[in-house]
Formats: sequence, C-alpha cells, structure tokens
Amino acid sequence: MSNIFATMSQIDTRKLVEKKNGFTYLSWAHALRLLKQHVPEATVTKHIFKQADDTYLPYMIDAQGYAYVQVTVTLGKDEPATTEIMPILNHANRPVQKPNSFEVNASIQRCMAKAISMSTGLGLHLYAGEDMPAPSPVSAGSDNSEQKAERGAASGQLAEIRDVFIKEERSDAASTPQKIKSPLSLADEVALCPDIDALKALYGRKINRPTEEVELFTIRRRELEK
Repeated sequence: MSNIFATMSQIDTRKLVEKKNGFTYLSWAHALRLLKQHVPEATVTKHIFKQADDTYLPYMIDAQGYAYVQVTVTLGKDEPATTEIMPILNHANRPVQKPNSFEVNASIQRCMAKAISMSTGLGLHLYAGEDMPAPSPVSAGSDNSEQKAERGAASGQLAEIRDVFIKEERSDAASTPQKIKSPLSLADEVALCPDIDALKALYGRKINRPTEEVELFTIRRRELEK
C-alpha cells in the first residue's frame, strides 16, 4: 500500500479537477479510472442499510432524519480496507432529510471518490485546499541519500546567503535610510529552491510579478516535478 500511496498521491490532478459552487473536486469517474489503472485488483463496496420499515436502501438515517452514505475501498486481499461516510447533500452542499434518488446517487459517487483519495492519496491535496500535490521526498528510481544531500546543500546555501544579508541589513539600518537589496537575483533565488514548497513560498513573497518572472517559477516547477 505504501508504494501505491507514494505513486498515486503524486498524480497531478489539476487538469482533471472541476469547480462547482466554489468547491474544487475530482470527479468520481476520473478517481475510479485512475484507481483501476494503478490497482486493477481494487474493489469498491457501496453499502446497503436496513430501514425502520424492513426495506433496504443505500443510505442510513440519524436521529434527526439526516441521511448518510458509506463506501469502502479495498486495494487488495492483504490490504486494510478504507471506509468513508458522507452526509447526503443537495445542490447547495447542504445536508438533507428525506433525500431524493439523485441526491443519494450523487453523494454515493462523491463518497467513493473520497474513499479512493483516502486509501491511495489520489487528489488528497484537494481536501487541504491546495492546487497541486505536495512534492515527494524521493521519486521513483532516484537515490534517497543523494537527493537528500542535494536538497540540503541547496537549502543550506540559500539560508546562509540570506542570513548574511539579514545581518548586514540590521547593522546598517541606523545609517542607511534605504532598504538593502538581496545580493541574489530572482533567477538565482528560484534556481536555489530545493523543492516545490520553497518555490511556492518564494512565489508568495513576490508581488506584481511581470510575465518573465512568472516564467522563471514555471520552469523551475517543471524541473522539480520531473
């Protein structure tokens, strides 16, 4: 399971996600397709519940009359199952009582997508409100120690330069009315970013970026994603 999670959590879902009512989500169809591509033996179970009148329906009811669906994803016979429960929601994403068949079906499919995400890591970043997966510390086929050393060296170099800059700025603050500029160009700072987290942090500190500066970040992001 660890290999499945490590692989599927790094799938870039930005071209697959959809937006509705201010929410970003991954369609159940894409989630199921990617699950079957990477884990053909995986199974999805949509639970059925006995009702008070002895009938069976694909949802359960709480004491207030609100309905919930439940879906279980199993990646293999030797893997633990992942079960997710979700309230049945209407078109405005509000929990409902006495849901209609469309609301039940839509919520089951949403619950399935979430169960797939929880078990495989696929699109998990969406639930944290992020626009891209967090970078994997070790990509497939790479050497763990070498990659850590490279990131550590680049991070240490950038931190050392910034530390010198901060000390100089503080010591000259009383006599220099104008703020001292960093000795690094933006291109240097972008190139020294060891991972996407550092790149995003640097991007967030730069305001009113012209097109050519944005391109620097785009190129470096593609390099880190390889």
